[in-house]
Amino acid sequence: MAAGCLPRAREAGSRAAAGSGKNFVVSPLSIHAALGLVAAGARGDMRQQLLEFLGSPSLDALHGATATELVGKLNGLEQTSFASGVWVDRRRALRPEFMAVGRERYSATAESVDFINDAEKERQLVNAFVKDATKNLISEVLRPGFVSSSTVVVLANALYFKETWSKQPFDPSETFDAPFHTPDGSVVRVPFMTGQGDKHVAVYQGFKALRLPYKSDDGDGRRFYMLLLLPDKTTNLKLSDLYDQAVSTSGFIKNHSPMVEVLVGRFMVPKFKFTFDFEASSDMHKLGLTKPFEGSDFSGMVSSGDGLGITAVHHKATVEVDELGTVAAATTAITMAGSALDTSPPKPRVDFVADRPFLFAIVEERSSAVMFLGHVVNPLDH
Repeated sequence: MAAGCLPRAREAGSRAAAGSGKNFVVSPLSIHAALGLVAAGARGDMRQQLLEFLGSPSLDALHGATATELVGKLNGLEQTSFASGVWVDRRRALRPEFMAVGRERYSATAESVDFINDAEKERQLVNAFVKDATKNLISEVLRPGFVSSSTVVVLANALYFKETWSKQPFDPSETFDAPFHTPDGSVVRVPFMTGQGDKHVAVYQGFKALRLPYKSDDGDGRRFYMLLLLPDKTTNLKLSDLYDQAVSTSGFIKNHSPMVEVLVGRFMVPKFKFTFDFEASSDMHKLGLTKPFEGSDFSGMVSSGDGLGITAVHHKATVEVDELGTVAAATTAITMAGSALDTSPPKPRVDFVADRPFLFAIVEERSSAVMFLGHVVNPLDH
């Protein structure tokens, strides 16, 4: 999946974080895949609007990019996986061609349920699916009241990511507490990881970048890395401005992922662990995706699909980074009802001290697909 397919999914999440002053993480991949499955059942102008929103010229291109390039490959890795589920009220029937796409492209299973008479039980069923698929990292995406007797379809996916660092960049015995400067000017003491040796660090105008590769390799050249973007202390570049560039500029993350190792002087990255959740439909409206929420033609998904519309898009993500690696998970649940690489010579030494807010991303190297994207403003805020 090319990174260019994801900007709108990223923007929907970034709007939720804007001005919040909190740690923030979303999975553009999870949001993108959820809307891709919705598009499989859409018809007419609504389908075209979904394709434009997702940056794809056709359904075949959309499903091929999502499944062939990433989703299917994730399930071939030892500790990283992706799963989808579709729950439909028993008074409707899913179209066979829709479920064929769901199974083959999005690792989806389907279940007939009774939303009219037992909405609360079915809500818990969806949450149980997410909890199992994320290995207990996310126990609830649909809160009480999010599913009702008017619900016709729920589509949900779950992404689980667990990878260890390559080359052991951090020495656990050297972790120490040091000050971290938050946006409001306060200072908190947090555990900082450190280590010796060359690192993938590059200096750009207004910020530095650190690339931390993971060990995983699926045998087909598929590897992952974490990218940290750290605004300079003396720059006027705000974290929000840097995030906007990462979201809106094509190729920004790929072109600012250092490929050359340099000798590093001071090297400090804080440990962090937190969860972020939000409802994305209002942001999607503002970004131009309106027709799926209006009661449109979803006859390609279910019987009597005319007038069906999205009622909410719930997203939740969690991430933990320590000396050994990263564990992260994300889920998106949609309810529906009727009605340039750095090639400059290596510097003698480059400091990378993330003692202030920074941006991070987890990226699949070959396709540049962004699996997780967020920022840290206080490593102690869970």
